[in-house]
Amino acid sequence: MAKQPVIVKGQRNGISIMLDETVEFTELEEALREKLANAKKFFDGANSAVAFKGRDLSETEERHLLDIIMAETNLRVDFVESSGTATKAPQHITPAPEEPTATKTRQNIHETAFYNSGLRSGQSINFHGSVVIRGDVNPGSEVVADGNVIILGALKGMAHAGANGDESCFVSALTLRPTQLRIGKLITYVPEQNTKNTPSYAYVRGDEVFIAAL
Repeated sequence: MAKQPVIVKGQRNGISIMLDETVEFTELEEALREKLANAKKFFDGANSAVAFKGRDLSETEERHLLDIIMAETNLRVDFVESSGTATKAPQHITPAPEEPTATKTRQNIHETAFYNSGLRSGQSINFHGSVVIRGDVNPGSEVVADGNVIILGALKGMAHAGANGDESCFVSALTLRPTQLRIGKLITYVPEQNTKNTPSYAYVRGDEVFIAAL
């Protein structure tokens, strides 16, 4: 029996999509579209997590597959998990101190989870890799990640990158106003007058946390 290029399985919190790493990506797209079109009743329109497995995907490839899911089903995807995603640390610019060249070219490789909405007070995310959040992290909410924390919105709650002790990780946000910010074992509070209203990131140099514009 020929191996199926795409296998879709239902899980308690969403769906798992196994992708054959040996076939062309266009074949995966067509196979996924066909699978979902033949199983519309399986999806009830609830918010759900999607996990891509078996193959490393670029951001563009992942977006194409998500577009197919949203076109062929009523599923509202609010969390995406995939493996093998590389997240490159942003290049440092003034006014923070100059970083060594080795730091500028460093890459942190982590499994990355994408959360497609913001966090309200009382909500939290704890993930063993990096986390990307499309929305605000509001006061009273928190994000804890063993990898990097990237917020495509305002950070107004607590963020902890490198929670397993990795101080090479970073926290970035379009607006950086955390109630508390941690990287590795270092904890810092950002005074109101020093909060950033422009895209910024926090990183560790020596035993200190610095904030620089993106």
